[in-house]
Amino acid sequence: MKPTPFRSMTSRFKMRCSKIVAALAVAAAALLVQTPESAAQPRPQELAANTRVIIDYIDPMLRFPRSQATLDRLRKRQVLEELSMFLSPLRLPRVLRIRTKSCGVVNAFYDRSEWAISLCYEFYEHLEQIAPQTTSPQGFTRDEVVVGGFIDAIFHELGHALFDILQVPVFGREEDAADQLSAFLMLQFGKDVARTTIKGAAFTYLNNRNPRSRAEYADEHGTDAQRFFNYLCLAYGGEPEAFRDFVDNGVLPKARADGCARENQLVRRAFAKTILPHIDVDLMKQVQSVRWLRPSDGRTSK
Repeated sequence: MKPTPFRSMTSRFKMRCSKIVAALAVAAAALLVQTPESAAQPRPQELAANTRVIIDYIDPMLRFPRSQATLDRLRKRQVLEELSMFLSPLRLPRVLRIRTKSCGVVNAFYDRSEWAISLCYEFYEHLEQIAPQTTSPQGFTRDEVVVGGFIDAIFHELGHALFDILQVPVFGREEDAADQLSAFLMLQFGKDVARTTIKGAAFTYLNNRNPRSRAEYADEHGTDAQRFFNYLCLAYGGEPEAFRDFVDNGVLPKARADGCARENQLVRRAFAKTILPHIDVDLMKQVQSVRWLRPSDGRTSK
């Protein structure tokens, strides 16, 4: 099927949607990544946190001493505080809790019974373990993996939370929809940052090459290989020039790449109809003015 033009939105509405999505994505990505363009932006201190977002750094269990250092690093960086400010344009009908905690497993998850996102210290530590020390043979850098993997976890679980709290209807598997929202948001704040975050997210699925048993194909998540290609497809569909090398070198098969623009448009339209109406445009402009990024973001300490 050939990609079809996206004609249901006026050019003015497209621009408005793009700016709002960009504001959200820039603020979240800024938690861990640095770009030259951001260095000159102001960093106003008056931007308030979202009063509907409750954050908490939970002390790790005693049997996980390594996680104390992870907690200290995330708390010092004020990751959750800035995430709450990033979410300030979002109008939620109920409280959303976001917390870091030790889980005993490598994971990040959304709990519907508590309306809470948990970012496990073990997941962040896992990213530091699997990230190449410099650059992998496939061209993925350490900073890309740590930054992109962590931001993908935030955006993916945020997707689950928004689908639940805003009662967003989803066709297909919700895990696929959360992946789509995560990848879509990561594309909205410039080509350089998009490549960093998308590549890092994709690497987390490329790195896990453990074969699945037949029963594991019944899992609600797609296979790691499918998720890897889905992220690259949405990226190429939204920023074809920035990700054309993945098609040219055969990483993303041309047969799939030919339909990626349409796949990206479908996600964009879903965002515009379901989540965009819950965003405060004026507050979004304040978020756009913030210099969220720091030179040290994305660097891991030994």
